[in-house]
Amino acid sequence: MTRSAVYAAEDQWSALLDRGGVVDFFGSRLDVPQQRRFADIESVRRYVEQVLALADVQQAFPNPAPVSVRERAGQTKAHYEPDQQVIALPMKSTQAMWAGREAVVLHELAHHLSVGRGLVPGTDDWHGPEYRLTMCGLVAAVLGESAALLLRAGYAECGVPVSVAP
Repeated sequence: MTRSAVYAAEDQWSALLDRGGVVDFFGSRLDVPQQRRFADIESVRRYVEQVLALADVQQAFPNPAPVSVRERAGQTKAHYEPDQQVIALPMKSTQAMWAGREAVVLHELAHHLSVGRGLVPGTDDWHGPEYRLTMCGLVAAVLGESAALLLRAGYAECGVPVSVAP
């Protein structure tokens, strides 16, 4: 349930980022960025390096382990390989261009950063509270607080709220 709810919230949020611009959120106007789209693995690699070098990311996630990005053979899934510290994206065909969205890259990068914070791969918590907290922190650092607020609201609407760190 948690995994499908997280994916539902992130898919809705990603669709919002596809448009970007001003969003009316319960009477408040939020300006959200349009998400980036990547054409190849090399551009994703550069983006991941730039994200990990951001001061806000460094502050929120001190000393993150290095991560690699590689092509994935299949076309239907992206994934993170914690043992190898690798993000694998299916970007070889035009059918898999969904994987070149910024939301997908940030999702897999959040898995990488969650493992660094003690999340255990393969458990029920792989998309649990620690992952969601990490994803929202990463989004706030990279895309801004408005984008993170909309993601937290999406998680809550799908029944997987994000707790504020103590």
